[in-house]
Amino acid sequence: MDDLKCPRCGASVPPNAAFCGMCGAPVPPQQVVQPPDPPSDPPQAPQPPQPPAWQPIAAPSDPPPQPGWQPPAANVPPPPGYLPPPPGYYPPPGLVGKIMGDNTKWALGLGIAAVFCCGPVTGIVGIILAKKDMDEIAAGRAPQLDESWAKGAFYLNIVAMGLFVAELCLFWGRAGLGRL
Repeated sequence: MDDLKCPRCGASVPPNAAFCGMCGAPVPPQQVVQPPDPPSDPPQAPQPPQPPAWQPIAAPSDPPPQPGWQPPAANVPPPPGYLPPPPGYYPPPGLVGKIMGDNTKWALGLGIAAVFCCGPVTGIVGIILAKKDMDEIAAGRAPQLDESWAKGAFYLNIVAMGLFVAELCLFWGRAGLGRL
């Protein structure tokens, strides 16, 4: 029997697979075509396909299911140590699935270093890295990144650079006053 195509990503799915191996989308069950029985046997009623013995549990960050899809029955016990969320807990809508980009993480660290000791050495690099993530988010190439962290890292580095300039002015000002 030929492989099916995944309804979500179009990847080739082997026969009898319940889910796509590439994107994890549920695959509709295949209709098994049996060769005709010899005419001496009485006709038999078609049997519905059997569901798999296990069903995966969808994570909260999974993409929304396609229209008409029904969630699988949860017949698998939860893993050891699993604690359900408290009743009435719903994560804030803007934070579900958002992550901090690697450039933003570096920019935050460099901004903290710029405030305390390194000044423009790390501040300029931090500004560039934070700006890279902000540009990726604005262009729509990284919708999974959290823009608020990238902006925070950007402005932290700007403030660090401003503090460095103010300290430099104070240092030169005191040196100039001492010469009078």
